[in-house]
Amino acid sequence: MQFRTLKPQEIDCRIGGIYAGGFTLLLYKDARVDMDILDETVGPNGWQRDHKEIKGNVYCGVGIFDPGLERLKTGDPWSWKWDAGAESFTEKEKGEASDAFKRACVNWGIGRELYSAPFIWIKAETYQDNSGKWRLKNQKDGRGFYVGAIEYTEGRKIAFLSIVKGDTVVFSYGDPKAAQNAENERITQSMATRIEALAMTHGRKVEDIMNAYKVRELTELTNRQYANIVRRLENGE
Repeated sequence: MQFRTLKPQEIDCRIGGIYAGGFTLLLYKDARVDMDILDETVGPNGWQRDHKEIKGNVYCGVGIFDPGLERLKTGDPWSWKWDAGAESFTEKEKGEASDAFKRACVNWGIGRELYSAPFIWIKAETYQDNSGKWRLKNQKDGRGFYVGAIEYTEGRKIAFLSIVKGDTVVFSYGDPKAAQNAENERITQSMATRIEALAMTHGRKVEDIMNAYKVRELTELTNRQYANIVRRLENGE
């Protein structure tokens, strides 16, 4: 079973650690992305998930329908891969279940390419609190990052990557020309449909978005513009 690599808009950024003079960024995907890719690749009825608790740890299994096994008369047409989740800082059970699902999807290969991400360092003003822990002087410095472009090698390793904040590239890895070409590619119809759905959900007019970016159709938007629009809509901007 071969799943496609992640698109820029399917990858989120979060702070990994704060240190003297800046912080690291980590790339990750959420469970919605996993479900979308599973639906896209094997169909909504071609996969299922199951959860169980073993010695206090929450496990999730992702099963994929495999007619080949059925033909071999094994009696079970489903292939399963399992993994355990890590506890969330907010909702323990829900966080562990979601994390276990995402890890099980990685076992199938979904998003495994993120493990090849380069070291991402962002400069910022920091200070040490009374306990000696490094913190950001301005919390806004750690927000608003998104993947502008990403390209992969044939071996599904990250070859090009750009991280954007606002309209400024704050980190780049690999050949910047290749990254720029990926950023400037036009979005697909399904991506345009997602903008329409988000605009409706947040009470925004699609016409206003097109006027702001000076396009006649949403499919004339670039990948970089799409990532910025989705981020702003989801943040209620």
